[in-house]
Amino acid sequence: MLLHLCSVKNLYQNRFLGLAAMASPSRSSQNRRRCKDPARYSYNPEQFANVDIRNGAIIPRSTSDTDLVTSDSRSTLMVSNSIYAIGQSQDIVICWDIKEEVDAGDWIGMYLIDEVLSENFLDYKNRGVNGSHKGQIVWKIDASSYFVEPETKICFKYYHGVSGALRATTPSVTVKNSSVPCHQKPASDRLNWDSR
Repeated sequence: MLLHLCSVKNLYQNRFLGLAAMASPSRSSQNRRRCKDPARYSYNPEQFANVDIRNGAIIPRSTSDTDLVTSDSRSTLMVSNSIYAIGQSQDIVICWDIKEEVDAGDWIGMYLIDEVLSENFLDYKNRGVNGSHKGQIVWKIDASSYFVEPETKICFKYYHGVSGALRATTPSVTVKNSSVPCHQKPASDRLNWDSR
């Protein structure tokens, strides 16, 4: 009987450790995907124009379907600025209103705008331990190796800690780095000039 209780205890410990590993992003698990279809949750319908692709005509959105998601039932992630200048702007404030299940392991990641893998974040923050559906967090962006261009487009994504599901994404934010020259000569041109 004691052996059976120990094996059941180990089973639950292993399950708990597996869930804990999913709760926070890990750089060492580059091949693990948190979400099977990241594009499915990435954009809100308001971000795209209702355009008939065949002839470019604008068509009205159908409202006769009873299963359409309303904006009141959709999770949102908002950002205070659409342009951020490193070292000159106030910190970014990110606000969330999550309609689905939340828990203390939920986290928000900062990504290059075209990144689809949750593991490839530039930075991340656990969004809090109280498990609230609404809240906000202050994010300070520093000059780093991620911002080597004069302008870099990023976004923020809210992930559910237990399931790894993407809950919401912000619109793009343009990060400006004034310490990077806008029209720098290519390295090969500088070498030729310096060797004269």
